[in-house]
Amino acid sequence: MKNMIIWGVVAGAAAATIVALILKKDETDELLNSAKGIGNRLIRYGNRLKDNLLNNAKGPNGEDIYIDMYDRQFYENLAGKRIYLTD
Repeated sequence: MKNMIIWGVVAGAAAATIVALILKKDETDELLNSAKGIGNRLIRYGNRLKDNLLNNAKGPNGEDIYIDMYDRQFYENLAGKRIYLTD
C-alpha cells in the first residue's frame, strides 16, 4: 500500500511537470513570435527614416522617389529593387 502511494505521488508530480512544460513552451512561442514581429516593424521604420521621401517628384511610372543617406535619388520597382536616377 505504501509503495502505491509513493508511485501515485511520483506519477502525479511527473504529470504536473509535463503540463507545466507544455504551457511554458506555448508562452515562449508566443513571446518569440511577438518579439520577431516587433523587430520586423522596427527594421521597416528604420528604413523609412534612412530613406527620405521626395514629395514633389515621381518616378517614370508614378513611383515615389526617395533620397538615400548618400543623397542619391532612387525609386523601387515592383520587385523591390532600387533603381537609381541619374542627374
